[in-house]
Amino acid sequence: MASLMRAAHGDAAPDDAARVAAEPEQHAGSPATMSLFHYAPAMAILLIVIANTQRFTDPDLWGHLRFGQVVLAVHHLVRLDPYSYTALGAPWRNHEWLTEVTMAFFYNHFGVIGLKIWKLGCVTATISGVMIALAETGATPITQLLLMMLATVAVMPQMQFRPQLFTFALFAWLLVLLQRHALKRRSHLWLVIPMMALWANFHGGFIAGLGALGMYTAATAARDLRRGDGFGAAFKLGALTVAALLATLATPYGVDTWVAVLNALRNPVTRVAVSDWQPLLFHLAEQWRLSHMGTSFYFCALTLMATAVIAFVRYPTLDDLPMMAVAALMIVAAFTAVRNLPLAVMACILPAARHLALARAARPTDEESTSERHSGANQIAIACAALFLIFYSDGLSSRLETEQRYPEGAVSFLQSHHLKGNILADFGWGEYLIWHTPESKIYIDGRYDTVFSGKVIGDYLKFFFNDAGVQQVLTDYPHDFILLAPKAPIVKTLRGLPGWKLIYEDDDAVLFIRAGEPIALATSSVAKNPTPKHQYFP
Repeated sequence: MASLMRAAHGDAAPDDAARVAAEPEQHAGSPATMSLFHYAPAMAILLIVIANTQRFTDPDLWGHLRFGQVVLAVHHLVRLDPYSYTALGAPWRNHEWLTEVTMAFFYNHFGVIGLKIWKLGCVTATISGVMIALAETGATPITQLLLMMLATVAVMPQMQFRPQLFTFALFAWLLVLLQRHALKRRSHLWLVIPMMALWANFHGGFIAGLGALGMYTAATAARDLRRGDGFGAAFKLGALTVAALLATLATPYGVDTWVAVLNALRNPVTRVAVSDWQPLLFHLAEQWRLSHMGTSFYFCALTLMATAVIAFVRYPTLDDLPMMAVAALMIVAAFTAVRNLPLAVMACILPAARHLALARAARPTDEESTSERHSGANQIAIACAALFLIFYSDGLSSRLETEQRYPEGAVSFLQSHHLKGNILADFGWGEYLIWHTPESKIYIDGRYDTVFSGKVIGDYLKFFFNDAGVQQVLTDYPHDFILLAPKAPIVKTLRGLPGWKLIYEDDDAVLFIRAGEPIALATSSVAKNPTPKHQYFP
């Protein structure tokens, strides 16, 4: 480990770096090392368990399940919106349809436990893919383990019940193929074609996979041009990239799948309305303000990014230029939108491991063992720790705690009084209401611009933040109820606004109804109910 630590701190001899850079083919063809699954299988399992530890409901979970359940029930996609009153009958480009069907299948058959099984399967596929790719880099098992510990902590917060889980898993296995190809090993790179076709039906994150493949191709062409090797390899990769791009059209929506994804990328309002589309540094600053401890996830990710860049600069090789280019692209994507952070972590860990391995190779007298395995006693102890963590984190229970407060009391009030109609509600509550108030329609929900027009989205933001034109928003749409969190900026204005009456209030929500409705006329006081300390799905 001495040479590894010297390389990580940048004090290896310059002539060593020159020698490594001058012998790219020797290092490119180096044999793969033992993977963590062989070196310390219990530790590999523990890392998967740790990555899967946090389990909270995403605001869109209720919608994903309902939409998938409907497809399973009617045996066809719902192409026109049936859930809102602001886009009723409008085209719905549901690029996550296959994920929703999968989630609904597990939930219908196994309940909350089924959802946890599905999530664990996706997390296992993701972490396993990264570990297998790491074994290709030539890094020692100890180096792999240290890097995987950082990566596991870094990605943990985003391993939630969301369609992105499929993007993370497929991206990890794309990296396996690219890493093997970069090291001139048999990689079956043609598999990216069916992979992209499947990916495009699971989640719009397929565009990240295409971006990685395109960047890998471009960097390969630049590398071969620098060497004078011609463009044979780049032409093959380019043809493969085009084929993979065409494969993404193999969805029920065809070109409209791309329309939905590109709209999300280009819409400037997205970074205001959806938190995980906001920049990484913004999230880091916000988390630092709320809890210093919570920033540890971000700092683990930043450490991996920095390690990849520093190690590559210290021990550069042209062979690794394509993989480093992919890592650089994902770093930019992560700083642009925090939702891309797991992709950056996975992309950076490979060049980091590869170049730390080159740093070690430059010190041939180092005698760190790469073939020994952890003892049986250690494996048993670690396996016990993994089991304890599963039980401690409610991994096998039928409970699933919500990650934020939802209007449980207000919904119960609506149900108990048989009230239904058009509900202007908090953006994050839209799909919760689709699940719990099926006879009502909502103004907007997490489907966002796959359904709703720019005007509807803009009017919602104008209303929520109490900007000029609030009254116009209230008169332009046929709202029957307004349901918001008590601290929403518009609530203070609503309390004194003619034409609307507060009929229910608790710590989680306030519910207004048009003043002329019978229940408003018959109610002389505001209903209030105690709010539970914890809320659980559904």
